[in-house]
Amino acid sequence: MQNTMIKVMSFSPGVRTMCAFDCVSIIWFISAVSIGSEGLELQATSIVVAECGKNVTLPCNISLSGNLDIKLFGWLGENTTVCQYEKSKPEIEDVCELMMESPNYRLSLTLTNVMPLNEGRYLCKLRSNMGVSSATTVVKVKGCLQSSHSSINETHAECRFKGVASNSTIQWYQGDVDLTVFASTWKEEVQHGLYNVFSTINIEKGNPRQPYNCSLTPYHGRVFASQAVHTANEPGSSGNRAKLLWICFMVEIMMIKSLL
Repeated sequence: MQNTMIKVMSFSPGVRTMCAFDCVSIIWFISAVSIGSEGLELQATSIVVAECGKNVTLPCNISLSGNLDIKLFGWLGENTTVCQYEKSKPEIEDVCELMMESPNYRLSLTLTNVMPLNEGRYLCKLRSNMGVSSATTVVKVKGCLQSSHSSINETHAECRFKGVASNSTIQWYQGDVDLTVFASTWKEEVQHGLYNVFSTINIEKGNPRQPYNCSLTPYHGRVFASQAVHTANEPGSSGNRAKLLWICFMVEIMMIKSLL
């Protein structure tokens, strides 16, 4: 049995159950503007990228010149009404906040504990005395990773990444040499659109004196988690250090006996 040393490096936050709004990490892109009747604009952020497990707020603003009588103002997600204000039914769902102080009108939708299931297109809609308008926001989620683990034996090295996006994949390297073609990778769905991804590789296909590196690459193409797996034959590996510690231990015993 080979001795091993496994070093785990994580460059991404794990999934958290809840996070206050002030810790949200969002990338804002150019705003989408929908022009309805003359003098009225409905404005929403076109793309929002949110950190997995955090909260994100989608604003929808009305810009106008003139008097406005709102009949309906709401957010839809995947053809389902998330929240909606109606003049005849002024109550609104808790996930939304409505501001109606002329000339400032805003309906903000807050998604809590964002997961891959929350990804998609959200539509802000308005019906008023000035016509019908709509604007779209696309939500993307990044950084999903609950935990990672690696192990190695005489024949195979294994890496596991839990709680990741569905289209994440694992790549294997030794230095600049891509060994992914020699690996077997599979995944299982858990919950909230998250997956566990597993991968094993035959270490006989690589150089026994170099460490293996398995990297998790999500759909946006950038590595955000990596693990270095060291073999016992690698210089400076745990196996060699264990032998050195054993020698020092034996020498110390011999010195103690000589003093008795």
